[in-house]
Amino acid sequence: MIIQSLVKRYEDVEKQGVPPGWQRRSAQFALELSEDGELSNILQLGDTDKKNPSQEFVLPSIGSGRSGTKAFETAYFLCDDGNYMLGLSPERFESARKLHAPLLEGVDSPLARAIAAYFAAGIPALPPGYDEKKGPQARYVFKLQGENAVADFSDREIRRAWDKAYAAQKAGGEQIRCLVTGELDGVMELHEKIELPGVTMSKQPLIAMNMQTSFRSYGETPNDPPARMGQNAAFAYAAALNGLLRSGENRQSIGADTLVYWAEDGGGAEEEVFSWLSEPKQEDAGILDDIMKRAAAGLPINPEGCRPESMFYLLCLSPNAARISVRFFYAKSFGEILRNNIEHHLRMEIAGGDKDIFKYPPVWLVLSETTIKKKAAEVAPLLGGQYLYSILTGGPYPMTLYQAILGRVRAGEKINRVKAAVIKAVLIKNFNESEVTTVALNAASDNKPYVLGRLFSVLEQLQQRSAGGDLNATIRDRYFTSACANPGSVFPTLLKLSFHHAAKLDKAGEVYYEKLKTELLGKLDAESPFPSALALDDQGRFILGYYHQAQYFFTPKKDKEEPKDE
Repeated sequence: MIIQSLVKRYEDVEKQGVPPGWQRRSAQFALELSEDGELSNILQLGDTDKKNPSQEFVLPSIGSGRSGTKAFETAYFLCDDGNYMLGLSPERFESARKLHAPLLEGVDSPLARAIAAYFAAGIPALPPGYDEKKGPQARYVFKLQGENAVADFSDREIRRAWDKAYAAQKAGGEQIRCLVTGELDGVMELHEKIELPGVTMSKQPLIAMNMQTSFRSYGETPNDPPARMGQNAAFAYAAALNGLLRSGENRQSIGADTLVYWAEDGGGAEEEVFSWLSEPKQEDAGILDDIMKRAAAGLPINPEGCRPESMFYLLCLSPNAARISVRFFYAKSFGEILRNNIEHHLRMEIAGGDKDIFKYPPVWLVLSETTIKKKAAEVAPLLGGQYLYSILTGGPYPMTLYQAILGRVRAGEKINRVKAAVIKAVLIKNFNESEVTTVALNAASDNKPYVLGRLFSVLEQLQQRSAGGDLNATIRDRYFTSACANPGSVFPTLLKLSFHHAAKLDKAGEVYYEKLKTELLGKLDAESPFPSALALDDQGRFILGYYHQAQYFFTPKKDKEEPKDE
């Protein structure tokens, strides 16, 4: 299903700009040649304001790339590194000459003749434009002096020469029935590598044969093709996937994983809406607010230009040592994926300060809250893909996310809006909680863990008021973890301390906090108000009660709503 979907993506979008035998590749420099093939200059390509400037072109495909002990004998047509193009390695320059000479023979193009003459003249002298630091590793293309175009797909005569050579290469060898298209085609021995961010060796294949005997299937060996796949299909899926990974509009980083997504028939509207819905930015807040209000009111949601019935595809990939790992692949109608995303954001909605940048936290921000240094790149393996998959499918959230957030709270971190939103969403989806998972304080709730969390917040606020706000640490720093997990061991002590704190207040303040304490204690069982231990879900209710009460204290009186009995 993955390969078939990528092949269709290639047919819908990529094939027009990247036909079979070609691929998008970047180059850093252009070798400027005279009509006689003399190297006159080396020109920097791309935006020179960037750290590593380069420019992308449609160039002849390099297939699976170079590998093995004789890799130096494999040159690339029209674009390669300095060892092949500039003769920094004489052996490799000779390999490039042997490739270009027969392919360009008789090609009626000034640039083709100049390239042929360049290789025929032997290793050139390096002009002043040569960068010694980048020279061997940088990729070079050819251009004619006085012309802007380089030797790539845009040169009609060179294109014909390469297409003819590529077709001849495909025609030889075994013919098979392609398992993707069902058509007869030449078998693809080695599949093109994928440019996935995070891969230590720059590129890795998605499909490859493992060298270990224990991993062989049906008697296949490492000398056999990794899949009975035709050359057209193998080229198409790799071209489509590399195109999606290069696009800034079809790719997102989820911790160490990478998500690529696309709509059938090249639906740009669906891809754009998914992009800002799944990874909202500050400037998208107004659009998201309108959508959430319509969703909360039960009104239909159909962003302009989107087709709810069209198929939408999501592929989550992870770098690996031998080949790329697939975390998940999900294909559903865009309308269903849109609805699941909106329902997720509604579950995550919670009261908070106006200073928060994200009212609807993006995935990377949620994941960063599970780490010590607040860096999404340090998220536990697999968690990013699991969390995203739960959002897309509308399934339960991974308990590892919930436990990680609780872990950071127990470690003494501030219970901010994002942490509280995650706890609220998990309680709704995984524990079917509805009473305490309101956006703001539910003062009418008698849920014991929730009430205990509120009571702890009241006792902390009382301590702060009694000290005039001049405190280096509060009872939260010392007692919160124990109170959340084992209330019975902590709350009697906290209530005793509260009498000393209240005695430092004026009469009005003392009455106010005593009234709050009495109200909350009245909601608890008189015989056993403080349980000895709380389960994981009840710990979440405790934290929500604490957060809601703390937010209520800082809500202006004019914005506070009286609790309504249901």
